[in-house]
Amino acid sequence: MGLRFLLLVCSVLTFQAGIGQAWKDIYRFTPAQTLNKIKFLDSQTGFTAGSLYNGSFENIHITHDGGKTWTNANSGYTSMRFMDIFILDSKTIFMSGNEGIIIRSTDGGANWETVNTGTKEQLWGICFLNDNIGIAVGSNGIIIRTINGGSDWVQIPSGIFNLFYDVFFTQQGIGFASGSNVLYKSTDMGLSWNPVSQFPFQAPADWIRSIKMVNENIGYACADIGRIYKTTDGGDSWERLDSGTEDPLFDIDFVDEQNGFICGFNGVILQTSNGGQDWTKVVSPLGTEHLYSIDMISKTTGYICTHTGHILKLDMASAAKNEFRNTINAHIYPNPILNKAILSLEENYIEEINNIELCTLDGKCKPMQAVQLNNSQLELDFSFEKTGYHNLWIHFKKGNKMMPVFIQDASN
Repeated sequence: MGLRFLLLVCSVLTFQAGIGQAWKDIYRFTPAQTLNKIKFLDSQTGFTAGSLYNGSFENIHITHDGGKTWTNANSGYTSMRFMDIFILDSKTIFMSGNEGIIIRSTDGGANWETVNTGTKEQLWGICFLNDNIGIAVGSNGIIIRTINGGSDWVQIPSGIFNLFYDVFFTQQGIGFASGSNVLYKSTDMGLSWNPVSQFPFQAPADWIRSIKMVNENIGYACADIGRIYKTTDGGDSWERLDSGTEDPLFDIDFVDEQNGFICGFNGVILQTSNGGQDWTKVVSPLGTEHLYSIDMISKTTGYICTHTGHILKLDMASAAKNEFRNTINAHIYPNPILNKAILSLEENYIEEINNIELCTLDGKCKPMQAVQLNNSQLELDFSFEKTGYHNLWIHFKKGNKMMPVFIQDASN
């Protein structure tokens, strides 16, 4: 009998199959809009904000079902870019954006008010230490601080005009502000800031876009040109890690000392499970679309927002199923392949196949047609495929299996 298999999208990058297939495109906002930041309170409730230029004020989006559905809220602004989100608790949320704007909700995101920041600078990062003390940072070296829960802010002198992208505080009140060729540290809950002298800045530029301290000693940062940094002494000194990419890296998140993810330009997703010693390039279902923000809820659940308004979700439960499927014995012969090849599987697994696709190493995929020979073998026709290395993806009902193949030139 004949089997026809449908097209799925596959990655250009080498990756761990289970993890890669676990990132799913679960939602897209209409109209298309840039989502700069995504933050979740827990596995169900999350917030993102879009840059809308159609006159709409409903550019804040809230989910209470893990990203399946989203409701809109009125920010009070149109054509506004909100760059950061900080969730203080289930009721209190802050967002910072252009023109020195900080908005606050005290009812879980249903309603928002603008607070007095005293600045017109872009505010790229915002972080609170507790219910009262918070810090926001941004362009031209701006650092502002509040001690009354965000109602009023005062400027803290930084002595520089570099752009600050991000700010983060540990539970002990040690703060870090990172940005354009700059990393500052505070040891007094944001009252004063000083440059970190032992940071390996490197020409032409180190735009440190995101910083995350896992605990009081260990932290990570990511920057342009594929740069990743790690500290093990509380941020006093940093070492550069090998990322395997030169794409700009926009956001980083770790759930513990060992497990972390990074997202960035051209659809790059990186994952480590050994504290940054090794980074695996993970598939994005959107190809090369820019990925601006990542929030890991746990080692098994995370979210990414994108340049055109997509929400990606990591579901490691599916990944576990994928990894189980990779234990299935499968063989393809001959390999290298000239025209046709026989795919052999364990008995009865053919019935569990949803589809098969062939993907080139530059990320282009197409469906494969197959003829079932018996209950354990399929014949695949590669006669009209391009020569070179490919990945053959077998998509089962409960997982996936990838097999590398090489297609020879039939004219030789």
